[in-house]
Amino acid sequence: MTVPLGLNTANSVLYSKFQAVVVKGGQLKAVGNPKYITNPEAVAKHTTARHDAGKKGILPSATALGGNQLTDLGIKQITYNLNLGDLTSGGGVNYTYNGKTYSFNSSIVSQYDILVPMMNKKGIQLNMILLNNLGSNPNMIHPWSRDFTGANYYAFNTYDQAGCDLLEAVASFLGERYSGNGHGAIDNWIIGNEVNARQEWNYMNAGVGIDKFSHEHAKAVRIFYNAIRAQNANARVMASVDQEWAAADGPAHYGAKPFLEKFNSFMKAQGNIDWDVATHPYNFPLYDPAAWTMTSKPQVTHTQASRYITMQNVDVFTDFMCQKALLAPNGTVRHIVCSECGYTSVGGNEQKQAASVVFAYVQAMNNKYIDGFILNREQDAAEEIAQGLAYGVTGTDGSHKLSYDWYKTADTAATQAAASAVMGADLSTLITVR
Repeated sequence: MTVPLGLNTANSVLYSKFQAVVVKGGQLKAVGNPKYITNPEAVAKHTTARHDAGKKGILPSATALGGNQLTDLGIKQITYNLNLGDLTSGGGVNYTYNGKTYSFNSSIVSQYDILVPMMNKKGIQLNMILLNNLGSNPNMIHPWSRDFTGANYYAFNTYDQAGCDLLEAVASFLGERYSGNGHGAIDNWIIGNEVNARQEWNYMNAGVGIDKFSHEHAKAVRIFYNAIRAQNANARVMASVDQEWAAADGPAHYGAKPFLEKFNSFMKAQGNIDWDVATHPYNFPLYDPAAWTMTSKPQVTHTQASRYITMQNVDVFTDFMCQKALLAPNGTVRHIVCSECGYTSVGGNEQKQAASVVFAYVQAMNNKYIDGFILNREQDAAEEIAQGLAYGVTGTDGSHKLSYDWYKTADTAATQAAASAVMGADLSTLITVR
């Protein structure tokens, strides 16, 4: 059976669900599950070459983007945030999609029109994180998320037609504009931030429960996937989880493992697509600058029952994603990016921070399932220092810490030997190879 796709018209079925039925006893009976389109890349106008040059990454300082520090460090990929509440507040850049005209904030668009080509010219891959902050357009926020205004970010509105229409237009606009057709190319799109940390980063009322929460986010990722891949066949679209694994810290969060299991089950049941995943394997506890020892951390183990995922036991995460039930439609392991990970230097711990950075980077390099290791961050942030977290490889004044030099040379035998001396053990004996 075939139906007209109606791409970019009022009759478009790019995001529609299809249900096969038969007539039985004079009534229509459903056959199997309803399914969405799973190959939107078949109509993509662009097949822009990706910038897959290496795993070494960092969250850059916005004030230093034009300098040569990223190149000096040997950075191959970065993460960067895009607040959709800001993009959809204000106008100036018009975009017609599915028969409707939308206007996006020209000052926001202009910033990314500069950033993306700049990184492309440096040979640096972009992981763009799409965040749903409060803006002036209420259609961006899920109805189950409108009872609270104190969160950092909110669940995308996949509930009603107005919300879905807006998400589809935003996703198509971004996918088209940054597909290498004059404004640069974004390779990886991360949908939300640590979404299983429901209260702070993807707010939805707790009464909804993990099943509906996971289902709504699966719908959001699918909308972005279909829209972006229908523009750029080589782009990747990723879900995002934090380090809480088998169980959450409390009722404000969901464990990443049960969330991903439910998210995946909804995806498979309604048309499996090639979604990928970003994880944040910070140290546990966050304030501990030493990444390499587990002796005092019973919450961090090399089992699926581990309470947390760190760079010490990141193999637990990649082993989980290697399960048959979690594989991509073509039978391969989904692409994994450690999109945020950092170690503090507060309290005179520059040596431990530097050794941890080397340890984490070497761990990522020895895990074939990890495509990227993004260090948080290039420059210390004052708001994090106030919390006891100085994650940068440079200070707030831009001065280099020891971690800057060691991250720059992390592939060398000399730096790995220096890190081993700080750790009190041969670095190579502490690595879990996958």
